[in-house]
Amino acid sequence: MPLAMLIFMDESGDTGFKLKSASSRFFVLTIVIFDNLESAAKANEAINELHTELKFPENKEFKFSTGTSNKYKAVFLNKLSKFDFRYRSIVIDKERLAQREPRDPEESLYMLVTDQLFLRAQGRVKNASLFVDRTAQSKAFIQKFNRYLKKKLNTDMNKLIGEIRHKDSKSNNLLQLADMVCGAIYRKYNKKDENKATSVAKLNHYC
Repeated sequence: MPLAMLIFMDESGDTGFKLKSASSRFFVLTIVIFDNLESAAKANEAINELHTELKFPENKEFKFSTGTSNKYKAVFLNKLSKFDFRYRSIVIDKERLAQREPRDPEESLYMLVTDQLFLRAQGRVKNASLFVDRTAQSKAFIQKFNRYLKKKLNTDMNKLIGEIRHKDSKSNNLLQLADMVCGAIYRKYNKKDENKATSVAKLNHYC
């Protein structure tokens, strides 16, 4: 696979276990994979065009959970479905994990799920640059996450990921794509929503 592989990762829900009060039942982690820079650039430009077509403010991000109407979500997913990328997701039902709650769930669950997501995709991923939404992430957590992931995923013989970059999704269109895909999957499970207008049914890109 080409060394220019780019991966954009985002999550929906949370990693907490206060299921009767503040925490979500489901936690979803999604990676969107571009095999080359050209494909990523075309998708990026398509999202720029959407701002003009929809008269959507340039300083506003496409975000599935807030600020983007169902109509715009459907237009977004339909337009991006025509571009060359793949995605893979893991959905965690935390009710099933409640009896095996991690000692430090907010960190360890996130890292464990990320690790498993990449391991399950390892036949399709090699030496990729990984972009992660840095929202609400502390500098200490970012450093710990980077060390953990590289230690778990990279060996002398097989290097799944190279550089890890933590970016603000407001200024990164392809992190917004990951958010929209992940949000649609989360909606399907969290609300048992089969509404094709705002679901990943429009995307035949699962790998």
